[in-house]
Amino acid sequence: MSPLTGIACVVASLTFARAPVPPEPAPNPMARGYMGITVQTGGLMIDRVEPNMPAAKAGLQAGDVLVRVGALEPREFAQVVSHVTSFRPGAVIEIEVQRGKDRKTVHMKLATRPPELDSPGYVPGRPFPIEIDP
Repeated sequence: MSPLTGIACVVASLTFARAPVPPEPAPNPMARGYMGITVQTGGLMIDRVEPNMPAAKAGLQAGDVLVRVGALEPREFAQVVSHVTSFRPGAVIEIEVQRGKDRKTVHMKLATRPPELDSPGYVPGRPFPIEIDP
């Protein structure tokens, strides 16, 4: 048997087993939608886009100004939050932003809103407070 035949036999006898990939968990039916942005206080200009969140994946950038979220033309960010959280994670919404002199329309698939954002002690831009027992 030639050396190449021996190598071919060894390679042919190797089998690769793939580990099963668990299915993606079903979304929480009570969860609320989330884009992953923060805005400047009192306005609609995006201050920060969280990495790997829907807004980042859709291409939104700091400095973009929210013009339309779905059918809503917001006047303040609280309206945006209320509107986006009325959708479930996985919903796809259309967002229009003003970027410099141009308008840009994107579609984004919403993520799940982190529960700590709805906590009474949460202040945007500040780490979530940790209570320490005395």
